[in-house]
This record gives sequence, C-alpha cells and structure tokens, in this order.
Amino acid sequence: MLGADDIREATVTPRPSTVTAARSLLGLAAVLPLLSALLGLLVLDELRRASIAAYGGMRGGDEATGAVIAGVLAGTVVLVVCAVPALLLGGPRNWVRIVVWVLAPAGVCCLTPGVLGGSSVSSPRGLSTGVSSSELTARISELTPGWYVPVTVLLAGVSMLGIVLAAVLLALPASNAYFRSPHPTAQAPQS
Repeated sequence: MLGADDIREATVTPRPSTVTAARSLLGLAAVLPLLSALLGLLVLDELRRASIAAYGGMRGGDEATGAVIAGVLAGTVVLVVCAVPALLLGGPRNWVRIVVWVLAPAGVCCLTPGVLGGSSVSSPRGLSTGVSSSELTARISELTPGWYVPVTVLLAGVSMLGIVLAAVLLALPASNAYFRSPHPTAQAPQS
C-alpha cells in the first residue's frame, strides 16, 4: 500500500508558466524563418528581375534562385533546431535548457542581418561585380511588392526576440526550480 511519502515522491513538478512561454516562443522562432523563406519563393520572379537588373545578366537571376532555395533549406534547419528543443522542454530536462542558451547567441547572430538593413536570405551576395548590398536591396525594394521587405524584416526581428526571450525565461528562478534535479529524501529506518 502506498504511503504519504510515496505519493509525494510520485508527484511530478508542474511546469511553470515561464517554461511554457519559452516553449511557445521557440516554436514561433522555429516557424518564422521558414515562412520568410517561403515568401521569397512567392516573389522569386521579382527577385530574379532585381538581381538581373543589378548585376546586368542572367547570372544574377541564377544567384537569386539559388539564394531563395538556400533560404528555404536554412529555414528548414532553423525549424528543426528550434522545434526539437521546444518539444523536449515539455519535461524537466536541464540539458535542453543549456542547449537553448547555447543556440540563442547563434540565432541572434544569424538573424541580425535580416533585422538590420533588411538583408534577406533570398538576396544573393556571391557575385563580385561591384554592386553594393544597399544597391541590390534598393532594386529588390523597387521590384518586389511593397510588403515584402518590411514583412521579412519583421519576421526576422520577431524570431530573434523569441529566441532571446526563451533563453531569458529559462534562466528565471521559477524555471530553475523546475529543472533542478530532485534530491533523494532521507528515509526513516523501518522498525
């Protein structure tokens, strides 16, 4: 028969709201870069025209297509890298929390160019024909729908904030208590 001590040991620590919020933010950060890259597919023709105009030839269009495909692949990688820890945070696994802390600075470094200056993963940078990044971005802004550049900047910014906030939420005291390993309790000798 179970005693009161057995029931107390069998209960699971409820997940604090900080961990639940961090899971949600990581899930959001996982989806947004892929969404941004898929938007690049929607405006691929315009991106190709902008690259051809900026670089003066079909090679620019090929670079734009390659950049959009690379963006979709990178978005898929980000989806996996952020979604797996988000799913694993369902249980008190401290190693997952540490992984999130390690991934947060890397995520910020990868997403900062998208936030500052509106550089997109679908903007080719491999050609060295004297065209500056700002000139190419101006061509993209001219030839793509007006919503494209602001939306991709917004998606990168929200994703970056989500990763940083998730890491901060996992460092709060309420989260620490959840991830702390249970200490064995001293049992009274049986008589």
